[in-house]
Amino acid sequence: MRKLRQFIFRVVHSCPERKASRELLAAARSGQTEQYLALAAKYTDLAHAYFGNSLHENRQIRHDRVGQIFTALWQHLPYTERLSDFEYLLAASMIENTPEQGVLHSENPLVTRIRLLSPRVRFAFIAYEFERWSPRWLSLVMRCKPDALHRLLSEARCELCGVSWDSLCQEERDCLQDVSTSIDASPNLRFNKALSARVASYPRVSQIKAQWLELRPELVEIRHRYIPDQVEREVILNRILTDISSTRMQHPPFMTRVFNTVRFSRHGTIKVS
Repeated sequence: MRKLRQFIFRVVHSCPERKASRELLAAARSGQTEQYLALAAKYTDLAHAYFGNSLHENRQIRHDRVGQIFTALWQHLPYTERLSDFEYLLAASMIENTPEQGVLHSENPLVTRIRLLSPRVRFAFIAYEFERWSPRWLSLVMRCKPDALHRLLSEARCELCGVSWDSLCQEERDCLQDVSTSIDASPNLRFNKALSARVASYPRVSQIKAQWLELRPELVEIRHRYIPDQVEREVILNRILTDISSTRMQHPPFMTRVFNTVRFSRHGTIKVS
């Protein structure tokens, strides 16, 4: 029955891009380095955007950190059974290796506010807003329900708009969370009409929503600020390929593999310099 539910879930919620990524992961787990490099290339922009919006540091240091993380992920690849396992391990390694010593201030106030978010909130925000991760898959990686994810995103948006989440009453928070959900899910016309009436009754919510929409073009510019150009990208990927070609995978014990087929939680900790 569990396998049937998993099959139905994949049929309903799958897409060609994720199907291709699953195939790359399966090939990479068997030791095919080129297939792993193709898989890693799909996630390197996320890593660069995350670390660039964490602290101000030398560009080469950030590139080296990203390369080390994807090399370490190659070592732990046999622990992953599903694409969501790989994404969870990637998210955990990025959050755990967030640099702590450095300059938070940026000439762009919005970048400074992003850097002031907690690492977990920052990752969720960047994955959702910059890389357009689906809320369904992002909530799975974050180990939370979609409603909780939208609450987290709403809190981040408030902080980026210069409004403290703690200063809002519960009704305003609930309204903002529903606005976040509606942006993603595009509910029916009746729901949108009722939500518009609710938003109109809370001036601060209306102000936050308007300000957030105004910030979106600036967020696009911020994302591209830290994404490497084509030459840099090729250098980084070639370095990853060279490193993984001489790096052996760590194969988990049988019981760890069995346990991870139920819930991915048994894996090594990835630490990079």
